[in-house]
Amino acid sequence: MRESQGKASDIELIRRAKSGDTRAFDELMTRYAESIYRLVFSLARNHADADDLSQETFIRAFRAIGRYDEQYRFYTWLHRIAVNLCINHLKRKQRIRFVPLPGSEIGGEWQDIADPKTGTGDSELQRDLDRALCKLPAEQRAVIVLRVKEELSYNEISEVLEIPVGTVMSRLNRARSRLKRLLKDYLPV
Repeated sequence: MRESQGKASDIELIRRAKSGDTRAFDELMTRYAESIYRLVFSLARNHADADDLSQETFIRAFRAIGRYDEQYRFYTWLHRIAVNLCINHLKRKQRIRFVPLPGSEIGGEWQDIADPKTGTGDSELQRDLDRALCKLPAEQRAVIVLRVKEELSYNEISEVLEIPVGTVMSRLNRARSRLKRLLKDYLPV
């Protein structure tokens, strides 16, 4: 089976990868690298962590490709691996407290997410939004990122996180409420 423009379909590449064709897996990795990085960075909020977690996502996918079930979309399966890695990473990171260096305006985990355009209202809002996202529990941050940044439907989020749609909706509601409280200075009175 071929997609338009002569490119192999995901299923075809997966079948070849299962047979030991590493070039087929490389093609899958190339197709999804940008999407996975964007997702992981949205959750981790740190470029170094995003690089590591993206790489780990593909390593785990490669090791598990033989167990991939073709009834699921590869995109969803790969995103599930990435989100689970991020949630575990964020939970571990929450146990570690960052102490800003003396004299630094932005310390610890915020350094990597600061907007390079300083002095504009938008960059201040983006910085505050990034900080508010980092204050959300990992599970709430995951549903917000998948819904808002990745634009997944409730059903797709349910599939990626392996939770019921109702749980997706309640986590989104709690995350939105918490973001509203954290960003109250930006809301109209």
